[in-house]
Amino acid sequence: MAQLAQFQSLYIYNFAKNIGWPAEDAAKDFVITIVSDNQLTKELTNLTKSKSIGTRKILVKETSSLLGIDNSDIICVGAEKAGQIRQLVNSQSGKKNFIISASKGHCTDGACVSFYMANGKLKFEIAESNVKKRGLTVAQKMVQLGTPVAGM
Repeated sequence: MAQLAQFQSLYIYNFAKNIGWPAEDAAKDFVITIVSDNQLTKELTNLTKSKSIGTRKILVKETSSLLGIDNSDIICVGAEKAGQIRQLVNSQSGKKNFIISASKGHCTDGACVSFYMANGKLKFEIAESNVKKRGLTVAQKMVQLGTPVAGM
């Protein structure tokens, strides 16, 4: 599990670097919230402790609840809570954040990205339409690395 969390944290960091974030947020910390995945929180905290997104310092937070997630740029929902992605997407309506599911198939529920395993390798589905609905843009190289799927 630790190795999977390492790969997921690398992907999340690369998503952060390859998303067009709102210019008005440039003076704020870059907040990544992990829902119900202690190992991923640990790996991502270690990876990002001396990194930034542009001029924004990265702050990794963890929660066990989908309620009260505010001011997050990226929200990654662990497998334990992945069935609640649609509820999260609805609660975050109008907010410019990037929602990731740790389980396959949740782009149809509004996630921007869903992780999955194929032939022992970590892969991801990406719904560019969901990214655009959230008021963000994604670099085409990230879209090409993933498996493009239809969004919600």
